[in-house]
Amino acid sequence: MIIAIDGPAGAGKSTVCRLLASELGYTYLDTGAMYRAVAWALIREGIDPGREAQVSRQLHRIPLRFSIINACLVISYRDSVLEEELRLPEMSELASLVSRIPSVRDYLTLQQKELARQGSVVAEGRDMTTVVFPCAPVKVYLTATLPVRAGRRLAEYRQKGIAADYSSVEQRMRERDEADENRNLAPLRPAPDAHVLDTSELDISEVVAILKELVRTSAQRDYCAISHKN
Repeated sequence: MIIAIDGPAGAGKSTVCRLLASELGYTYLDTGAMYRAVAWALIREGIDPGREAQVSRQLHRIPLRFSIINACLVISYRDSVLEEELRLPEMSELASLVSRIPSVRDYLTLQQKELARQGSVVAEGRDMTTVVFPCAPVKVYLTATLPVRAGRRLAEYRQKGIAADYSSVEQRMRERDEADENRNLAPLRPAPDAHVLDTSELDISEVVAILKELVRTSAQRDYCAISHKN
């Protein structure tokens, strides 16, 4: 079972997808963290993430490993597991930069498909419903107004002790939106058959409940189709 969820930064994808996966017993596949990991590793290897040709040449030599352990995505660089270092504000911008490079997208798309073969997943990102898992039985596009999204991200930073102010967070988010929506390769947009859900006026539990109902409805529909066929 693959639940594919796309949407812009701050729409609540990470929080609700993590909870949804936990309640369903699925693996939470945070593909944004995979792009941030590539950007982080490139810098550690002395490779400029903005130099596409160099990135493409060196990409498969970078000692990154993506695996699922105890239903959790684990990202390792050499002998270290990457976690909070991937959540720094600047990593989001670098992830957007490397996501425009075809070789990076091809590399991570293959990784994501392989991880999904290991069991049921809630896959969250920006091209899950349109490129990576276009045949997923449940496809959702989560969104919210820019002020709401920026406020959520600011609260997240403050909770983690990361210095930030609302204006800079909103500006970064607006620039990220424009870059993701206007890139030539796998631009951010809802899949034609995705459920579009605006979370601006919803709390986390309400969003998770709506997603669980979509999963239940999809499973029921598939069961009825199989029963009818038999």
